[in-house]
Amino acid sequence: MRRFVLLAIFLVAIICFNSVSAIHAASSAVIPTEGGTWTKPTVTILITPQPNEPWFKTSYTFDASHAISRWSESIITYTDAYGSNYLRKLNFVTCVSGVNDTLCGSPDVQVQFIESFGSQSSGLGLTRIGIQSSKTFQAPTTTTLAAYDPTNTTQLSDVDMVNIASHEFGHALGLGHATVSVTDDGTFELMFVSYGQAVGNYRNSLEAPSTLDMFALSYVYDWLATSSMLSGTGHPMTFLSLPSGTAYGSVYPYEEQIQMLQNSINQLKLEIIILAVVAALLLALVLVFGILLSRRKPVQSPTYSGSAGTPATSPSVNLAVVLE
Repeated sequence: MRRFVLLAIFLVAIICFNSVSAIHAASSAVIPTEGGTWTKPTVTILITPQPNEPWFKTSYTFDASHAISRWSESIITYTDAYGSNYLRKLNFVTCVSGVNDTLCGSPDVQVQFIESFGSQSSGLGLTRIGIQSSKTFQAPTTTTLAAYDPTNTTQLSDVDMVNIASHEFGHALGLGHATVSVTDDGTFELMFVSYGQAVGNYRNSLEAPSTLDMFALSYVYDWLATSSMLSGTGHPMTFLSLPSGTAYGSVYPYEEQIQMLQNSINQLKLEIIILAVVAALLLALVLVFGILLSRRKPVQSPTYSGSAGTPATSPSVNLAVVLE
């Protein structure tokens, strides 16, 4: 028993040590900027679907649009907690080719789709950015999203497409790749170089910009704090880490946070019900076992008594040996 207790303490110590190490590593995460910025707060995005292609899902158009809107929602969540309210001036106008593309005029960002990047690439998305000498972006930035993985065997789910489009839009806004794949709260770092989930898995979760991503975004667009238009130059490529006092985690929109909390509550309720059923079954087994034991008749051993002052003896057996 003592060995078991010592082993348990040892395992707990290892787990705690690994957790602390992971937090330390994640907290030192760094993200570079692209070295450019948009010169106006309104960024226009034109999404061009491929409805005539057999590999294209019509829902991908909504997924790309949803990815963009989630950035706006995460900005609200972040600024409520950490300030930099000027980020709320960023306005994303999304148009769909053949539907309302005239609203975007000459778009800042063009989103298009292909079947796959092929086996020569490990990518699921690609964003090409033009940066002028003034450290400002030159329109249009082009973002290409793949419908299948590089082996062209597994199609992206809608959750996958939202995640990849969110990542690529982060590049279009001026963010590079973060140096870690997971934040301190255990969620995926949206701007990490590779996708951390298996493509096509129906259990994949939505990813959101991290506080590190948002902090970098506030640096790229800090000119919005004093002006509605950038008249000078943007910042060169800069490597940024979170300031002291800022927790490193994903900044989910409020609506998604509520849904996640509800899911956690439902999961907890289910676990409590399962635990109660198991406890009831164990109690029933204990009662049944107790009843069976109480009904079992005790077996008494025979006793032998001798005369007073004489110890009890066992009956003797006379054995006669017959010789022939």
